[in-house]
Amino acid sequence: MKKRWKIILGAIAVLLVAGFLVADLLRGEAVEVKRMDSEDIQHSFTEDGSVTSPDELAVHPLTSARIAELKVEEGDRVEEGDLLVVLEDEEIRCQLEQAEARLRQLEGEEEKLHEQPGEAEIKSKETAIEQARENKRAAEREYKRIKALYEQEAVSGKELEKAENLWAEAGYHLQQRRKALQVLKETYEPPRGSEEIIEAQKEAADSQVKLLQHRLDHYRIHAPISGKVINLEAVEGGLAAPEVPMMELFSPENYKVETRVLTRDIYDISEGMTVRLTLEKREADRKFTGEVVRIAPHAEKDLSPLGLEEDRVAVTVLPDVPEDVRIAPGYELEVEFILEELAEQMVVPGRILFRHQGEDAVPVVENGRARARKVTTGLETGSKVVITDGLTEGDLVIVSHRVEDIREGDRVEPVAGEK
Repeated sequence: MKKRWKIILGAIAVLLVAGFLVADLLRGEAVEVKRMDSEDIQHSFTEDGSVTSPDELAVHPLTSARIAELKVEEGDRVEEGDLLVVLEDEEIRCQLEQAEARLRQLEGEEEKLHEQPGEAEIKSKETAIEQARENKRAAEREYKRIKALYEQEAVSGKELEKAENLWAEAGYHLQQRRKALQVLKETYEPPRGSEEIIEAQKEAADSQVKLLQHRLDHYRIHAPISGKVINLEAVEGGLAAPEVPMMELFSPENYKVETRVLTRDIYDISEGMTVRLTLEKREADRKFTGEVVRIAPHAEKDLSPLGLEEDRVAVTVLPDVPEDVRIAPGYELEVEFILEELAEQMVVPGRILFRHQGEDAVPVVENGRARARKVTTGLETGSKVVITDGLTEGDLVIVSHRVEDIREGDRVEPVAGEK
Protein backbone atom coordinates (compact mmCIF):
# COMPACT_ATOMS: atom_id res chain seq x y z
CA MET A 1 0.00 0.00 0.00
CA LYS A 2 2.76 2.39 0.98
CA LYS A 3 4.63 1.51 -2.16
CA ARG A 4 1.57 2.32 -4.30
CA TRP A 5 1.28 5.78 -2.75
CA LYS A 6 4.94 6.48 -3.36
CA ILE A 7 4.46 5.59 -7.03
CA ILE A 8 1.37 7.82 -7.28
CA LEU A 9 3.08 10.77 -5.57
CA GLY A 10 6.15 10.36 -7.78
CA ALA A 11 3.99 10.40 -10.88
CA ILE A 12 2.23 13.53 -9.69
CA ALA A 13 5.59 15.25 -9.08
CA VAL A 14 6.78 14.29 -12.54
CA LEU A 15 3.57 15.65 -14.07
CA LEU A 16 3.95 18.94 -12.13
CA VAL A 17 7.55 19.39 -13.26
CA ALA A 18 6.58 18.58 -16.80
CA GLY A 19 3.71 21.04 -16.58
CA PHE A 20 5.98 23.78 -15.35
CA LEU A 21 8.46 23.03 -18.15
CA VAL A 22 5.74 23.10 -20.78
CA ALA A 23 4.27 26.33 -19.38
CA ASP A 24 7.73 27.91 -19.34
CA LEU A 25 8.28 26.87 -22.94
CA LEU A 26 4.88 28.21 -23.94
CA ARG A 27 5.51 31.51 -22.09
CA GLY A 28 8.78 32.17 -23.95
CA GLU A 29 11.69 34.44 -23.06
CA ALA A 30 10.92 37.66 -21.18
CA VAL A 31 11.64 40.78 -23.23
CA GLU A 32 11.30 44.45 -22.35
CA VAL A 33 8.82 46.25 -24.53
CA LYS A 34 7.64 49.82 -25.14
CA ARG A 35 3.93 50.35 -25.84
CA MET A 36 3.76 52.80 -28.68
CA ASP A 37 2.07 56.12 -28.06
CA SER A 38 2.44 59.43 -29.89
CA GLU A 39 4.91 61.87 -28.32
CA ASP A 40 6.78 65.08 -29.07
CA ILE A 41 10.41 64.94 -30.17
CA GLN A 42 13.12 67.50 -30.64
CA HIS A 43 16.19 67.51 -32.81
CA SER A 44 18.90 69.19 -30.73
CA PHE A 45 22.51 69.09 -29.66
CA THR A 46 24.12 70.05 -26.39
CA GLU A 47 27.26 71.95 -25.41
CA ASP A 48 28.79 72.93 -22.09
CA GLY A 49 28.36 76.57 -21.07
CA SER A 50 29.75 78.82 -18.38
CA VAL A 51 28.04 81.73 -16.61
CA THR A 52 29.75 85.10 -17.01
CA SER A 53 28.94 88.66 -15.98
CA PRO A 54 30.16 91.09 -18.66
CA ASP A 55 28.90 94.03 -16.58
CA GLU A 56 31.42 93.50 -13.80
CA LEU A 57 33.70 96.55 -14.04
CA ALA A 58 36.57 97.99 -12.04
CA VAL A 59 36.21 101.72 -11.35
CA HIS A 60 39.45 103.68 -11.89
CA PRO A 61 40.06 107.43 -11.44
CA LEU A 62 41.46 109.25 -14.47
CA THR A 63 43.69 111.51 -12.40
CA SER A 64 45.71 111.39 -9.19
CA ALA A 65 44.20 113.32 -6.29
CA ARG A 66 43.07 113.04 -2.68
CA ILE A 67 39.65 111.52 -2.06
CA ALA A 68 37.54 114.32 -0.60
CA GLU A 69 34.28 112.40 -0.26
CA LEU A 70 33.22 108.77 -0.61
CA LYS A 71 29.53 108.42 -1.49
CA VAL A 72 29.12 104.60 -1.27
CA GLU A 73 29.82 101.67 1.01
CA GLU A 74 30.63 98.02 0.36
CA GLY A 75 27.52 96.20 -0.87
CA ASP A 76 25.57 99.33 -1.85
CA ARG A 77 23.35 99.10 -4.92
CA VAL A 78 23.96 101.98 -7.37
CA GLU A 79 22.40 103.01 -10.66
CA GLU A 80 24.29 104.04 -13.78
CA GLY A 81 25.32 107.70 -13.43
CA ASP A 82 25.21 107.80 -9.61
CA LEU A 83 28.01 109.81 -7.95
CA LEU A 84 30.54 107.45 -6.31
CA VAL A 85 33.58 109.55 -5.36
CA VAL A 86 34.53 113.25 -5.19
CA LEU A 87 38.24 114.13 -5.51
CA GLU A 88 39.88 117.32 -4.22
CA ASP A 89 39.77 119.83 -7.11
CA GLU A 90 40.87 123.18 -5.64
CA GLU A 91 44.06 123.39 -7.69
CA ILE A 92 42.41 122.70 -11.03
CA ARG A 93 39.56 125.10 -10.21
CA CYS A 94 42.14 127.88 -9.69
CA GLN A 95 43.71 127.05 -13.05
CA LEU A 96 40.28 127.16 -14.66
CA GLU A 97 39.48 130.57 -13.15
CA GLN A 98 42.78 131.96 -14.46
CA ALA A 99 42.10 130.62 -17.95
CA GLU A 100 38.56 132.05 -17.94
CA ALA A 101 39.89 135.46 -16.78
CA ARG A 102 42.45 135.47 -19.60
CA LEU A 103 39.70 134.67 -22.11
CA ARG A 104 37.54 137.52 -20.82
CA GLN A 105 40.50 139.89 -21.09
CA LEU A 106 41.10 138.97 -24.72
CA GLU A 107 37.40 139.34 -25.52
CA GLY A 108 37.55 142.85 -24.01
CA GLU A 109 40.57 143.75 -26.08
CA GLU A 110 38.81 142.50 -29.20
CA GLU A 111 35.76 144.67 -28.49
CA LYS A 112 37.95 147.71 -27.81
CA LEU A 113 39.73 147.11 -31.09
CA HIS A 114 36.47 147.63 -33.00
CA GLU A 115 35.14 150.61 -30.97
CA GLN A 116 34.45 153.88 -32.85
CA PRO A 117 36.31 156.96 -31.51
CA GLY A 118 34.44 158.55 -28.62
CA GLU A 119 33.72 162.16 -27.78
CA ALA A 120 36.73 162.37 -25.49
CA GLU A 121 39.08 161.30 -28.28
CA ILE A 122 37.56 163.82 -30.71
CA LYS A 123 37.68 166.55 -28.09
CA SER A 124 41.32 165.79 -27.47
CA LYS A 125 42.16 166.18 -31.15
CA GLU A 126 40.13 169.40 -31.41
CA THR A 127 42.06 170.79 -28.42
CA ALA A 128 45.30 169.84 -30.15
CA ILE A 129 44.15 171.69 -33.29
CA GLU A 130 43.34 174.84 -31.28
CA GLN A 131 46.72 174.66 -29.61
CA ALA A 132 48.43 174.24 -32.99
CA ARG A 133 46.48 177.21 -34.35
CA GLU A 134 47.59 179.37 -31.40
CA ASN A 135 51.17 178.20 -31.91
CA LYS A 136 50.99 179.24 -35.55
CA ARG A 137 49.71 182.72 -34.63
CA ALA A 138 52.48 183.15 -32.10
CA ALA A 139 55.06 181.99 -34.62
CA GLU A 140 53.63 184.46 -37.17
CA ARG A 141 53.83 187.39 -34.72
CA GLU A 142 57.39 186.44 -33.83
CA TYR A 143 58.35 186.25 -37.50
CA LYS A 144 56.90 189.73 -38.17
CA ARG A 145 58.75 191.17 -35.19
CA ILE A 146 62.07 189.65 -36.29
CA LYS A 147 61.48 190.84 -39.85
CA ALA A 148 60.99 194.46 -38.67
CA LEU A 149 64.21 194.23 -36.68
CA TYR A 150 65.98 192.74 -39.67
CA GLU A 151 64.86 195.66 -41.83
CA GLN A 152 66.33 197.97 -39.21
CA GLU A 153 69.46 195.84 -39.35
CA ALA A 154 69.01 195.02 -35.68
CA VAL A 155 69.15 191.21 -36.25
CA SER A 156 70.90 189.00 -38.70
CA GLY A 157 69.41 187.27 -41.69
CA LYS A 158 69.94 183.93 -39.95
CA GLU A 159 67.58 184.84 -37.12
CA LEU A 160 65.01 185.95 -39.68
CA GLU A 161 65.29 182.60 -41.47
CA LYS A 162 64.87 180.73 -38.19
CA ALA A 163 61.72 182.68 -37.30
CA GLU A 164 60.35 182.02 -40.76
CA ASN A 165 60.99 178.28 -40.44
CA LEU A 166 59.25 178.14 -37.05
CA TRP A 167 56.20 179.87 -38.54
CA ALA A 168 56.09 177.39 -41.44
CA GLU A 169 56.53 174.44 -39.07
CA ALA A 170 53.66 175.63 -36.89
CA GLY A 171 51.47 175.85 -39.99
CA TYR A 172 52.42 172.28 -40.93
CA HIS A 173 51.56 171.01 -37.44
CA LEU A 174 48.16 172.67 -37.61
CA GLN A 175 47.50 171.08 -40.96
CA GLN A 176 48.43 167.63 -39.57
CA ARG A 177 46.15 168.00 -36.54
CA ARG A 178 43.21 168.93 -38.80
CA LYS A 179 43.86 165.97 -41.08
CA ALA A 180 44.07 163.56 -38.13
CA LEU A 181 40.68 164.70 -36.84
CA GLN A 182 39.16 164.30 -40.29
CA VAL A 183 40.48 160.76 -40.66
CA LEU A 184 39.27 159.85 -37.16
CA LYS A 185 35.77 161.00 -37.96
CA GLU A 186 35.55 159.42 -41.43
CA THR A 187 36.74 155.94 -40.59
CA TYR A 188 38.38 153.85 -37.93
CA GLU A 189 40.41 150.75 -38.73
CA PRO A 190 42.31 148.73 -36.10
CA PRO A 191 46.03 148.28 -36.65
CA ARG A 192 46.87 145.70 -39.30
CA GLY A 193 47.38 142.15 -37.81
CA SER A 194 45.98 143.04 -34.40
CA GLU A 195 42.70 141.16 -35.03
CA GLU A 196 44.51 137.97 -36.08
CA ILE A 197 46.77 138.08 -33.03
CA ILE A 198 43.89 138.53 -30.60
CA GLU A 199 41.82 135.81 -32.32
CA ALA A 200 44.68 133.30 -32.05
CA GLN A 201 45.15 134.15 -28.38
CA LYS A 202 41.41 133.76 -27.80
CA GLU A 203 41.39 130.29 -29.42
CA ALA A 204 44.29 129.19 -27.24
CA ALA A 205 42.61 130.51 -24.10
CA ASP A 206 39.27 128.91 -25.03
CA SER A 207 40.96 125.54 -25.63
CA GLN A 208 42.64 125.82 -22.24
CA VAL A 209 39.28 126.52 -20.58
CA LYS A 210 37.63 123.52 -22.27
CA LEU A 211 40.54 121.25 -21.36
CA LEU A 212 40.40 122.27 -17.70
CA GLN A 213 36.60 121.87 -17.63
CA HIS A 214 37.00 118.36 -19.08
CA ARG A 215 39.67 117.52 -16.52
CA LEU A 216 37.46 118.91 -13.76
CA ASP A 217 34.82 116.32 -14.66
CA HIS A 218 37.36 113.62 -13.79
CA TYR A 219 37.27 114.76 -10.16
CA ARG A 220 33.67 113.56 -9.81
CA ILE A 221 33.47 109.84 -10.52
CA HIS A 222 30.09 108.37 -11.51
CA ALA A 223 28.93 104.76 -11.86
CA PRO A 224 29.51 103.53 -15.44
CA ILE A 225 26.87 100.78 -14.99
CA SER A 226 24.16 99.79 -12.54
CA GLY A 227 25.21 97.19 -10.00
CA LYS A 228 26.45 96.34 -6.53
CA VAL A 229 29.62 97.85 -5.02
CA ILE A 230 32.20 95.14 -4.25
CA ASN A 231 35.92 95.13 -3.43
CA LEU A 232 35.78 98.73 -2.16
CA GLU A 233 39.35 99.98 -1.67
CA ALA A 234 38.84 103.77 -1.68
CA VAL A 235 38.85 105.64 1.67
CA GLU A 236 38.21 109.30 2.36
CA GLY A 237 41.49 111.20 2.66
CA GLY A 238 43.34 108.51 0.75
CA LEU A 239 45.14 109.03 -2.54
CA ALA A 240 43.43 107.97 -5.76
CA ALA A 241 45.59 106.95 -8.71
CA PRO A 242 44.63 105.81 -12.24
CA GLU A 243 46.52 102.52 -11.95
CA VAL A 244 44.69 101.43 -8.78
CA PRO A 245 40.95 100.47 -8.90
CA MET A 246 38.87 102.15 -6.21
CA MET A 247 36.05 99.57 -6.34
CA GLU A 248 34.22 97.16 -8.63
CA LEU A 249 30.61 97.20 -9.76
CA PHE A 250 28.91 93.84 -10.15
CA SER A 251 25.58 93.51 -12.00
CA PRO A 252 23.99 90.18 -10.96
CA GLU A 253 20.92 90.55 -13.17
CA ASN A 254 22.95 90.80 -16.36
CA TYR A 255 24.41 87.30 -16.41
CA LYS A 256 25.31 85.75 -19.73
CA VAL A 257 26.21 82.19 -20.65
CA GLU A 258 29.20 81.61 -22.90
CA THR A 259 29.53 78.39 -24.89
CA ARG A 260 31.52 77.21 -27.90
CA VAL A 261 29.90 75.41 -30.86
CA LEU A 262 31.54 73.30 -33.56
CA THR A 263 31.69 75.01 -36.94
CA ARG A 264 29.63 72.18 -38.47
CA ASP A 265 26.73 73.08 -36.14
CA ILE A 266 26.97 76.88 -36.24
CA TYR A 267 24.94 77.10 -39.47
CA ASP A 268 21.85 75.85 -37.60
CA ILE A 269 22.10 78.64 -34.99
CA SER A 270 20.95 82.24 -35.29
CA GLU A 271 20.67 85.26 -33.00
CA GLY A 272 17.28 85.36 -31.27
CA MET A 273 17.11 81.55 -31.18
CA THR A 274 15.69 79.98 -27.99
CA VAL A 275 17.84 77.43 -26.15
CA ARG A 276 17.24 75.22 -23.13
CA LEU A 277 19.61 75.60 -20.17
CA THR A 278 20.11 72.95 -17.48
CA LEU A 279 21.65 73.63 -14.06
CA GLU A 280 22.77 70.42 -12.36
CA LYS A 281 21.61 70.22 -8.73
CA ARG A 282 21.85 67.47 -6.11
CA GLU A 283 18.10 66.94 -5.64
CA ALA A 284 16.89 67.65 -9.19
CA ASP A 285 18.27 69.47 -12.23
CA ARG A 286 16.68 72.85 -13.01
CA LYS A 287 15.78 73.67 -16.60
CA PHE A 288 15.04 77.12 -17.98
CA THR A 289 15.34 78.90 -21.29
CA GLY A 290 17.70 81.43 -22.81
CA GLU A 291 18.18 83.41 -26.01
CA VAL A 292 21.17 83.53 -28.35
CA VAL A 293 22.30 87.17 -28.38
CA ARG A 294 25.67 86.97 -30.11
CA ILE A 295 27.56 84.65 -32.45
CA ALA A 296 31.27 85.37 -32.84
CA PRO A 297 32.30 86.30 -36.40
CA HIS A 298 35.21 83.86 -36.40
CA ALA A 299 36.21 80.40 -35.16
CA GLU A 300 39.03 79.51 -32.78
CA LYS A 301 41.03 76.35 -32.23
CA ASP A 302 39.97 74.26 -29.24
CA LEU A 303 40.64 70.79 -27.82
CA SER A 304 37.97 68.11 -27.48
CA PRO A 305 37.68 65.99 -24.29
CA LEU A 306 39.76 63.41 -26.18
CA GLY A 307 42.48 65.97 -26.88
CA LEU A 308 41.64 66.39 -30.57
CA GLU A 309 41.90 69.83 -32.16
CA GLU A 310 38.55 71.33 -33.18
CA ASP A 311 37.31 74.56 -34.74
CA ARG A 312 34.67 76.18 -32.49
CA VAL A 313 32.69 79.44 -32.54
CA ALA A 314 31.88 81.38 -29.36
CA VAL A 315 28.14 81.83 -28.75
CA THR A 316 26.64 84.11 -26.08
CA VAL A 317 23.27 83.29 -24.50
CA LEU A 318 21.13 85.59 -22.35
CA PRO A 319 19.46 83.31 -19.74
CA ASP A 320 15.94 83.79 -18.38
CA VAL A 321 16.79 82.78 -14.81
CA PRO A 322 13.83 81.91 -12.55
CA GLU A 323 13.60 83.85 -9.28
CA ASP A 324 14.24 80.73 -7.19
CA VAL A 325 17.40 79.77 -9.10
CA ARG A 326 20.73 81.20 -8.00
CA ILE A 327 23.67 81.33 -10.38
CA ALA A 328 26.95 83.23 -10.38
CA PRO A 329 30.00 83.70 -12.64
CA GLY A 330 31.79 80.42 -13.16
CA TYR A 331 28.72 78.18 -12.79
CA GLU A 332 28.54 75.44 -15.42
CA LEU A 333 25.33 74.98 -17.42
CA GLU A 334 24.28 72.59 -20.14
CA VAL A 335 23.18 74.48 -23.28
CA GLU A 336 20.77 72.60 -25.56
CA PHE A 337 20.24 74.07 -29.03
CA ILE A 338 16.81 72.97 -30.32
CA LEU A 339 16.99 72.72 -34.11
CA GLU A 340 13.62 71.10 -34.89
CA GLU A 341 10.47 70.12 -32.96
CA LEU A 342 7.80 67.61 -34.05
CA ALA A 343 4.56 66.89 -32.18
CA GLU A 344 2.70 63.56 -31.75
CA GLN A 345 5.15 61.22 -33.43
CA MET A 346 5.85 57.48 -33.17
CA VAL A 347 9.33 57.42 -31.60
CA VAL A 348 11.59 54.42 -30.90
CA PRO A 349 15.17 54.10 -29.58
CA GLY A 350 17.56 54.32 -32.50
CA ARG A 351 19.51 51.29 -31.26
CA ILE A 352 16.68 48.83 -32.02
CA LEU A 353 16.58 49.57 -35.74
CA PHE A 354 18.01 46.84 -37.98
CA ARG A 355 17.96 45.84 -41.63
CA HIS A 356 15.48 43.12 -42.62
CA GLN A 357 15.21 41.93 -46.20
CA GLY A 358 16.92 45.13 -47.35
CA GLU A 359 14.62 47.52 -45.44
CA ASP A 360 14.55 49.21 -42.03
CA ALA A 361 12.73 47.21 -39.36
CA VAL A 362 12.05 47.10 -35.63
CA PRO A 363 11.29 44.05 -33.45
CA VAL A 364 7.69 43.85 -32.18
CA VAL A 365 5.54 41.38 -30.25
CA GLU A 366 2.63 39.90 -32.23
CA ASN A 367 0.47 37.20 -30.61
CA GLY A 368 3.21 36.33 -28.13
CA ARG A 369 5.94 35.95 -30.74
CA ALA A 370 8.80 38.17 -31.90
CA ARG A 371 8.33 39.62 -35.37
CA ALA A 372 10.30 41.99 -37.61
CA ARG A 373 8.15 44.98 -38.58
CA LYS A 374 9.23 46.94 -41.65
CA VAL A 375 9.11 50.69 -41.01
CA THR A 376 9.82 54.05 -42.63
CA THR A 377 12.00 56.41 -40.61
CA GLY A 378 11.97 60.19 -40.30
CA LEU A 379 13.77 62.60 -38.00
CA GLU A 380 16.76 61.11 -36.19
CA THR A 381 18.30 62.53 -33.03
CA GLY A 382 21.25 61.28 -31.06
CA SER A 383 19.30 58.40 -29.48
CA LYS A 384 15.80 58.38 -31.00
CA VAL A 385 14.20 57.86 -34.41
CA VAL A 386 10.77 58.96 -35.66
CA ILE A 387 8.80 56.18 -37.38
CA THR A 388 6.59 57.77 -40.01
CA ASP A 389 5.04 54.50 -41.23
CA GLY A 390 4.80 50.92 -39.94
CA LEU A 391 3.78 51.45 -36.31
CA THR A 392 0.52 52.47 -34.67
CA GLU A 393 -0.48 53.35 -31.14
CA GLY A 394 -0.61 50.29 -28.87
CA ASP A 395 2.03 48.27 -30.75
CA LEU A 396 4.56 46.54 -28.48
CA VAL A 397 8.11 47.28 -29.63
CA ILE A 398 10.90 45.14 -28.16
CA VAL A 399 13.53 47.40 -26.59
CA SER A 400 15.62 44.77 -24.71
CA HIS A 401 19.35 45.15 -25.06
CA ARG A 402 19.39 41.39 -25.88
CA VAL A 403 17.11 41.78 -28.88
CA GLU A 404 19.85 40.41 -31.15
CA ASP A 405 19.47 37.04 -29.39
CA ILE A 406 15.78 36.78 -30.35
CA ARG A 407 14.87 35.07 -33.63
CA GLU A 408 11.92 35.75 -35.88
CA GLY A 409 8.94 33.80 -34.54
CA ASP A 410 10.37 33.05 -31.09
CA ARG A 411 7.80 32.94 -28.34
CA VAL A 412 8.39 35.88 -25.96
CA GLU A 413 6.89 37.23 -22.77
CA PRO A 414 6.43 41.06 -22.84
CA VAL A 415 7.71 42.92 -19.79
CA ALA A 416 7.15 46.69 -19.38
CA GLY A 417 10.35 48.51 -20.24
CA GLU A 418 11.10 52.13 -21.14
CA LYS A 419 8.24 54.47 -21.82
